[in-house]
Amino acid sequence: MDSHGLARQNGADVQADDAPRAMTETVRFGVLGPLRVWQGQQELDLGPPQQRLILAVLLVRPGEVVGADDLVDALWESAAPASAKNLIHRYVGALRRVLEPDLPPRAAGRWLVRQGSGYVLRVDGDSADIVAFRDLVNRARSESDAVAMSSYVEAFQLWRGLCGEGLALTAQAKELFTSINNEFAVAADAMGEVALRCGRAEDALPILRTITARFPLNERIQARLMLVLAATGQQAEALEVYRTTTARLADELGIDPGPELRAAHAQVSHAEQPAGQPAAASIARPAQLPMDLSTFGGRRAELDHLRHLLDSGDPPVTIIAIDGMPGAGKTTTAVHLAHEVVDRYPDGQLYVNLRGFDPSGLAVPPTAALLSFLAALGVHGDRVPPDLATQSALYRTCLAGKRMLVVLDNARDREQVLPLLPGSPSCLVIVTSRNRMTGLVAMEGARPYTLDAVSASEAREILALRLGARSDEQHEAVDRIVEVCSGLPLALAMVAARAATYPDLPLTAIADELRTGHGNLDALSHDETRGVRAVFSWSYEALRPQAALLFRLLSWHWGPDISAHACASLLGVPVREAQTALVELNRTRLVTEHVPGRFLMHDLVRAYAMELSTELDAPDVREQAAHRMFDYYLHSTYAANRPLMPHREVPLTPLTPGVTPETLFDDGTAIQWLAAEYHVVLMAIGQAIERGKADYAWRLAWAIQLYQHYMGFLRDWALTAQVTLEATRAAGDLRGQVFTERSLAGAYFMLGDGKASLQHLYNTLDLINAGGWADEESAYVERNIGEVMITGTVDLQPDYEAAISHFERAHKYYTKMNHMQGVAYTLEGQAVAYMRTGDPERSIDLLNQALPLHRQLNDRTGEGYAYARLADTYLQLGRLDEAEAWLDKAIDLHTKSQHRLMEIDNLVLLGDIRTAQNDAEGARQAWRQALEVAERFGALTTVVELRTRLGESEGSTADAGEPGDPG
Repeated sequence: MDSHGLARQNGADVQADDAPRAMTETVRFGVLGPLRVWQGQQELDLGPPQQRLILAVLLVRPGEVVGADDLVDALWESAAPASAKNLIHRYVGALRRVLEPDLPPRAAGRWLVRQGSGYVLRVDGDSADIVAFRDLVNRARSESDAVAMSSYVEAFQLWRGLCGEGLALTAQAKELFTSINNEFAVAADAMGEVALRCGRAEDALPILRTITARFPLNERIQARLMLVLAATGQQAEALEVYRTTTARLADELGIDPGPELRAAHAQVSHAEQPAGQPAAASIARPAQLPMDLSTFGGRRAELDHLRHLLDSGDPPVTIIAIDGMPGAGKTTTAVHLAHEVVDRYPDGQLYVNLRGFDPSGLAVPPTAALLSFLAALGVHGDRVPPDLATQSALYRTCLAGKRMLVVLDNARDREQVLPLLPGSPSCLVIVTSRNRMTGLVAMEGARPYTLDAVSASEAREILALRLGARSDEQHEAVDRIVEVCSGLPLALAMVAARAATYPDLPLTAIADELRTGHGNLDALSHDETRGVRAVFSWSYEALRPQAALLFRLLSWHWGPDISAHACASLLGVPVREAQTALVELNRTRLVTEHVPGRFLMHDLVRAYAMELSTELDAPDVREQAAHRMFDYYLHSTYAANRPLMPHREVPLTPLTPGVTPETLFDDGTAIQWLAAEYHVVLMAIGQAIERGKADYAWRLAWAIQLYQHYMGFLRDWALTAQVTLEATRAAGDLRGQVFTERSLAGAYFMLGDGKASLQHLYNTLDLINAGGWADEESAYVERNIGEVMITGTVDLQPDYEAAISHFERAHKYYTKMNHMQGVAYTLEGQAVAYMRTGDPERSIDLLNQALPLHRQLNDRTGEGYAYARLADTYLQLGRLDEAEAWLDKAIDLHTKSQHRLMEIDNLVLLGDIRTAQNDAEGARQAWRQALEVAERFGALTTVVELRTRLGESEGSTADAGEPGDPG
């Protein structure tokens, strides 16, 4: 039957028909909304409320025998009269007469039939909207996306409102109808996912609007509405859905939004797009696959098998787990396979080396990999949730409905991989590991495949692809090389690199060198790995002394990769010399330049280099190299801080001779460097703690804190500060404890835990008193306490009076030290507090005291901040001309000093002034300019706020575009 026809007949378009009803006319039942029944074109009178409720209960359980006791409970629960079952019988009889008025007495009837001690309503998809709805939804689940979308739209055209709407429901009956309504919500969510996948968000939107209005506390369906709104260019409305749902959850249930709603908010906040753009534009399309080897050879049987898995999988294969011995070519095979099938996954590719078997033991944690993936998908900074579970949920949300290829290389175990798995069956994940991923196979349905050594013929093919005619001309030497390399692709590749580097060297000489090599790497005791150490040693022995020393020392570098500048400091030589050594190492494939300017080692090579260094390099040589590395990362991180916050001081160690830190940064290059080295710095902190160098640990942690704050890596910030605090306590380093306690206070403040923040600040004061730094450090801490008090957090209401007291104490310390900049800042803090307590005149007086101090110090940033606060205060007083005059001064100073954060603040304030002046267009213009700067700077919270303001002001999302990449 045409379900569109059923919808029309059940809806408002039905015309009254005065013609007599014939027995042959179809009876149609509707319960997806108010209970209604038609015969032909005439709606039937179903009688009193309890009679109607009986029919509704039978209708939502179509084809089921519903016992008389169940009907009694549905009508009366525990208050049923003694005659309840007789009443049920009477109501059912009356309904039969309504449905079939010409039915003879005691006849069985067509629709409502007694069966045993109960009753059954015999309906199908042609006669009942609930059956038609379920049929269409079930059909959609087995159809292609485009066809399924049509089925979903058809199904929801049957929906007129909440099931049982208008009925007088008991608690038990209400539970029954609620379960039916939940079916609608689940189906609507599925429809929304299909719509996003096939680009029909516009078709799903009106349906989702209607259903979410009926289910205001259903987080899953509200989250789906947000994503569909965003896909149709309505980001401001999507964010408004989040705000209203969050408020409703708090008011009605006393809870915070869950992971799905937060993940949708994070995605919409960052992945906004102009109206009219396709939905796919809301998420970045990463292309992270490493380059496929043009000389890839062998593995035909393995690749045929893996392709067959992908082509014939039913259900579709979503995870392939490739395992094998070190050097077996797992990565190159996985990458080659990925390139072969890449066209099947048009939404992009993600790749990460999880370093599961790094000799240092420092595998990439899942949260670090997730942060990298989310960044590649366009989600940055404070849009990233704080914990692993919610990050993983956001990642799955980003990939929902996408056809994405994900390669998880060099995984340690299932636990490392699990948070990185998409939730959508339309994605493919290729995992490589030395371990057999039994858990992944058993629990996630991964298809396992083990790579053994290549055959002798494939080994010859690999060499022939790399060496060309030389391999054809020297068969015997090739056979000897193949024998020694034992079918290990990594060894074969290194031999080929050696031969290519020395084209005049006969292959027989190479074979002889391999025969007289060292033997096996102890870490690889399998017989089939015979000869690998010989290959490595032979490549190593061809190096010049400086390249050889760099090769050995690189094995102790804790990061996943390294730059040329860092290599220079590792060696203690100028950058140019380090670059020359790296070129030599890269040419022989002992290191790989996997992205421009960054080099990494294969695990086997690193293990061999570490063996050599342990044997050949004295402990003090290794220790001095580590010391230079700590200095390099500390001083470079400090230098990268300077463009972002010029007045922020980082307590540095004296620069060790031979260290060449990065120094020339602007805003953009600073963020790029910090992003590339972030995880290396975290590992350096861990290494410093492990080596008992707490002084380096806390300084590095303090230096990287600004980037963590800037990018919203708040959990990292808190964890880093916590472990360094423990290290400084163990070392008895009071000054280190002062900085780490202050850092923890800042992290907890940003995380919304004001009480913990204050506790760490009070701890800092105790340490300051113990260390005898009572003036300078106390001033900073008192000011920090005042800032917490004046702002407030989730668990801590603002306390302006207390804030004023702390600012006053800080003011005394700064005055005693003649620290005029600090004095000015505390005056401004007090001014804000007085403004918020309703004393704007006092606020103005304090700001006027701060201004000359900033001028004396030539502190344009501080002077401009004071001007802006004066403007804000006069705005609150309604003295708009004066507010605008002060703001003009602030804008002028901050424009000259290129202080971007202050520029944003000033433009937002200008929009507020224009609003107060009833100049709506002027306000929008100011906010648009602020949005442009905020996007360029990567101030994502401000981006979202401004887009919301613009959306509310303009009634559209014309200004919504994708936020700038903070990197």
